This record gives sequence, structure tokens and C-alpha cells, in this order.
Amino acid sequence: MNKTGTRRANGEGSIYHTIQKQKRPHKLKHECEICKDCTDRTECNNRTGTSKCQKCRDCKDCLKSKTFCDRFYCREIYQAQISIDKKQTTVANETKRTDAVEKKKDVEAKVQTKNYVKKNGITIIEVCHRINRNKFDAGIIGRNTRSKDKYHYKYIENWEDFQKPVQKITYQNINDFLNSLRHLSQGEIEQIKIKLNSAFMQCVLDKIIAYPDNPMLNITMPTSFKVKEPVEAFEVDEQRKLMNYILTQKLIKNSKCDYDEKTIRNLFICLLLTGARIGEMGALDYISNVNLNEKYILINRTLSQEDGKIIMGENTKTGKRKVRNNSIDERYVPFNIFDENLLLSTLKNQIHNSKSNFKNKKHLLFCRLDGSYIDYRNINSIFKRICREAGIKLELPKGCHTHMCRHTAATRMLEAGMDLMVIAGILGHADDTQIKETYGHILARYRNKQLKDSRNYYKKCKLLA
Repeated sequence: MNKTGTRRANGEGSIYHTIQKQKRPHKLKHECEICKDCTDRTECNNRTGTSKCQKCRDCKDCLKSKTFCDRFYCREIYQAQISIDKKQTTVANETKRTDAVEKKKDVEAKVQTKNYVKKNGITIIEVCHRINRNKFDAGIIGRNTRSKDKYHYKYIENWEDFQKPVQKITYQNINDFLNSLRHLSQGEIEQIKIKLNSAFMQCVLDKIIAYPDNPMLNITMPTSFKVKEPVEAFEVDEQRKLMNYILTQKLIKNSKCDYDEKTIRNLFICLLLTGARIGEMGALDYISNVNLNEKYILINRTLSQEDGKIIMGENTKTGKRKVRNNSIDERYVPFNIFDENLLLSTLKNQIHNSKSNFKNKKHLLFCRLDGSYIDYRNINSIFKRICREAGIKLELPKGCHTHMCRHTAATRMLEAGMDLMVIAGILGHADDTQIKETYGHILARYRNKQLKDSRNYYKKCKLLA
């Protein structure tokens, strides 16, 4: 925007009367009379760019009703300026002096109440990425979480309304965006909403928008079209059938497989008997994480994925949260949760097997033939085939997966009447909240069994009328 003309104070001290000249995108066919008669051969008279000589600045012919400047849109305005952060800042450009005065007063009030926001062209996705980068640098999130966040940010990046500056985004823009995500799970929608909420609050702190203008304050949370299904665990007879198949049948049927027979067999047994995540099993060092004398497994890290590659994480899945709560990110899983002798013999066998792999330089309890980290995607494919061949859970559209071993272990603990906090400790949860949410249907089944036992006890005591 180009301004020209003589500024004159008009009584308010910071309201100026001036002529605003804004460049036309295309010149008019006629040439300005001032320029036509001018002998000054400067850039202005050559009629290039937006430069103006003194004659052009002082010209008022452009304001006449029947005369138009061929290079600029021209109008008289009243401009209001105030001092913000010790800098003179223009806060109003109005055609009427009274409007400029009112706008100036309004901005001054906002400055005094710290609600004034400077204009800024930053987009919300830029703020999201900055927050994510700061959290990673501060150690609040790890590489695995940062990689997962990229998946959520892609939805934000691809939404057209979010290409606008933050100040121009309305609550309706955000509502429309969240409603477009209803094909995702409820948890995923919630995660994306949390990221947006964090970004807009950061904009408030950075004074890019004022708190009352935060569009997240009016958001309606949509409901996912996806119905949350209960977790799948193996029933007792199915687990018995699966264990028998794993212990007696040939598991590796492809000569090009990256894993040996013992590793696959021992891994599945350990998953069923400990309830550990497959990434945690893949991160175990047989020297420092397995204690055969004290009979426990120490879990303090997990494998994760970054840009499609399997990497060693620095924490467990819930480790960052534990550290922030001043807790130690490690847990001890005893051998005697279910079958101490079977787990002990399995671990001894696998340690011997791992030591015999000369490519296993990192002393991994479970690794590929080339000594690299196990990949849960390959393991899942093998497990799915095994369950199919064993005739287990054939009704599942997508087949079985290794995380069902963890759900199965948790289910057996619940059925055995184990305390919820003990189960949470074994599985690596900070409290029993997730146990209740994830295994609510199992708890309901166990509760019904306890109610039946209570009724039978009442009858046994002959307390009935």
C-alpha cells in the first residue's frame, strides 16, 4: 500500500489527514497530465514501479470526480497511529475522521488490557510444527511419537482453510474440518483436536490472536462413524490350542524368512506368558534385561518406528509420562505370573540361541538372522498364518495379530481375580484406568461370576427366608 500527501495533525495529535495512493494492477490507457507535462526523467516519470516524485505526491487532481490517476487508486484518508512497544504503529485508515478516532480508542483500550494482537501471516500448521519440534527438543516426546504426529499433521496441512493466516480462521472452519474426520477413530479425532487446541493457545500466548478470538473455544467435538470394538483375546481353549501348535508344529515354512524357528517359537511363548508388547520384547538385551537367578525381566525401552525404519527407543511407550510424573521408566515382570518353569526354560533356550548368532552384536534376546531388530510387521504376518493354520479366530476379517497375546495375558489375570493395580504394574500402565477402559467387558464378565459366587454363599449360609 502506497501513501502520499502531506500529513497534518488535526487536533487528536495522532490522527493524520493524507492521500493514499495504491498501485493499480493494470495502468489506464490515458496518461496522467502531471506526468505528461513533467520534464523530470526519473523512475516516476518513466512510469515504472510504484515510485512517486514530489509532483506526484502533491497531486490532488486524482481526487476530482471526473479525473482518475492512470497508475494509482487515490483517496483521502484519516490515519490513526499510536505507540506500541515503543514503535509508532498505524492502527486505522478510515475515510472519516470520526471513524479513525473511534478505531484508535478501541485499539488503545486493547493495548491497555493486553488484548491487542499484532498482524501476523503465520499459519496454524506452522505453529503446530514449532510446538512439536520444541517438545521433541525438550525430551517431552520421542521419535516414535513425533513420527505418529506427522500422520495427524497431514490432515491439518491438507485442509484449505488452514492455509490462511491464523487470525482469519473461524470456529466454523475448524468445525467443518473436524467433521470431515469422522471416518477416523474417536481417539484419532481427539488427538488432532488436542493438537489444534494447543496450537491456538500458543497463538494466544504469542499475541497472534486474543484469547476471546480463539476459535477453539466454540468447537463442537464430532462423533466418529467408527464403532469402538472390544479388544480381541484368545479364550482358554483357543490359547491351549495355540500353545500346543506353537510347541509342536513347524512355524517357519519359507527358506527366505528373516527369522529362525526357535526365535519365532520362543517369542510367541514369551508374549503369551508376560503380556509384554512386541516392541518391548524386541528391545530386550539378554545380558542386562533378563535375570535368570532372580527370575524377572526388566523392561525399560521399546522398539519404535521412524520414517518406516525400526529403531531402538529410549523409553517404553508410557515412559515419557512416567518421567514427567517423577517415576522411573522401568518395570519388572516376574516369571511366575502363569507358568514359571515354561517361561524360564524358554528364556534359557532363547539366550543360548541368541548367543549362537555371531551377527547379534547388540546382545538382543530376539533379533533377525542378520542381527538386526525384529519387525513387528513381519512377525504379525507369521502369527496370522499360524493362527489360521491352527484354526483359531477364523471369524476375524483381518485375522489375528501379536497384540492379542497381550490382551490374552491381561484377560487371564483378570479371570484369575488379580488386583487391577498389580495387572497395571505388570502391563506397564501408570494406573488401572486403562485396564478398566480396555477390558471393561472382561471385568463385567468377572463381576457376574463374583455375583453368582456371592449368591451361592448366601444360600450356603441358609440366610434365605
